[in-house]
Amino acid sequence: MSWLTTLNLSNNYLSGSIPDSLSKLRQLESLDLSYNALTGKIPRGLTNLSSLAAFSVAYNNLSGPTLGVQPQFDTFDNRSYEGNPNLCGPPLSQSCFSNHDTKLPSFPDGAEDHRRDESIDFLILFGSFALFFVVSFWGFMAVLYFKRDWRFALFTMVDEFGDMIYVRVVLFVRKIRAARRDN
Repeated sequence: MSWLTTLNLSNNYLSGSIPDSLSKLRQLESLDLSYNALTGKIPRGLTNLSSLAAFSVAYNNLSGPTLGVQPQFDTFDNRSYEGNPNLCGPPLSQSCFSNHDTKLPSFPDGAEDHRRDESIDFLILFGSFALFFVVSFWGFMAVLYFKRDWRFALFTMVDEFGDMIYVRVVLFVRKIRAARRDN
């Protein structure tokens, strides 16, 4: 039945494990196995269903990792897996690695190198900005320290700006009080 595009076996009291033979249904676009009594792991062979747009194994008794990191399955949210307390992995919040495990998840070829390159790029960018800020700030401070005229001009400008803001705020408050009295 390789021509089958939709398979909805929800609410059928099915038990046992999900058969790996479902992966032979290459045209399958929708697979719903929710609300049954299925046990065991989700077969990795289901990742071969490249046309799959809808998937649910919710409310069974499945265990082990989800297929959430596999292509096509990373588009399904946690509602596809809910009601299976022993499932773990993305998109579920429960991790498949306990705190005692030292084994880390394996990355696809080159993904770990790509992550390392991104973190180095971020450090270079952050370091460049920090260096620019420090040099600019202390350079400006040095100029103000040695150039008395510039320092005097800057402080005068800041003082005049503060006075201007103060006058505008006082005039605004006076306008508001006058408007309240007129009403």
